[in-house]
Amino acid sequence: MKRRRYRVGAFVAALAVVFPSVAFGHGWVGAGGSYYQLTHGYGRFEGLYVKGVFGEGSHTIWDWEVDHARIFGYEESYGVFGVTRTFAPRWYGYLSMAASTTSNVVPKDRIDTSLSYKALADKRLVATAGYTGIRFRDGHDDRSGWANLTAYFPAHWVAMAGHSWVTSNPGAVRAQRSFVAVSYDHGGWSEVTLRYGWGTEAYLPIGALAALVGFRSHTLSVAWRQWLGLHWGTDLSAERFASPYYRQTGGSIGVFYHF
Repeated sequence: MKRRRYRVGAFVAALAVVFPSVAFGHGWVGAGGSYYQLTHGYGRFEGLYVKGVFGEGSHTIWDWEVDHARIFGYEESYGVFGVTRTFAPRWYGYLSMAASTTSNVVPKDRIDTSLSYKALADKRLVATAGYTGIRFRDGHDDRSGWANLTAYFPAHWVAMAGHSWVTSNPGAVRAQRSFVAVSYDHGGWSEVTLRYGWGTEAYLPIGALAALVGFRSHTLSVAWRQWLGLHWGTDLSAERFASPYYRQTGGSIGVFYHF
């Protein structure tokens, strides 16, 4: 109990440091809700979120998100705090930490780190390698390495592809997943991303003492950010997840303010 309070308290303290500086930098804040319907008697997911980015245009960019949701019948709160740092004209890195309150179906804690290199003379091809470590309250953990390629084309088009290698313990259950995506990214007007992911899952917790293990799945999603004014607009997303155990369909809707 003390350890959980420490993680949540540290996260709140970190936000308290960042929030007062929002008025003096560039970034955005957003809030909204999500809803997903599941088949085979798994019910539905419902949630609310607040998130944001601070420091756009600088060498150090901070991001954060706080979610509260009901998943597989469990109430959970989850927070993420991350930073992107540019080290040189062609190199930048990312680090984030996350923790939850009491849920058995989202990570107890998580760390993500990556290093990116801007290739080609015009820096329009970005290669990224990363590591993700996740611990769950049911006693298992995930360790994954991953690599992505992002290509920036004229007229605001972006193409992405990536692959991850996951090992879950106990049992050394291995999984691999891939994704491809294409985006139209015209900041200040409209941003749309279509993404398709496929592969195998290692562990998927669905309760305190229950998990789905070693199965294939695929996910199709679309995310749309549309400016409706000089500084604000809407965030919309839709997603369909399919596996041998259940299908999940839904999305989210929110608003954002850019400062």
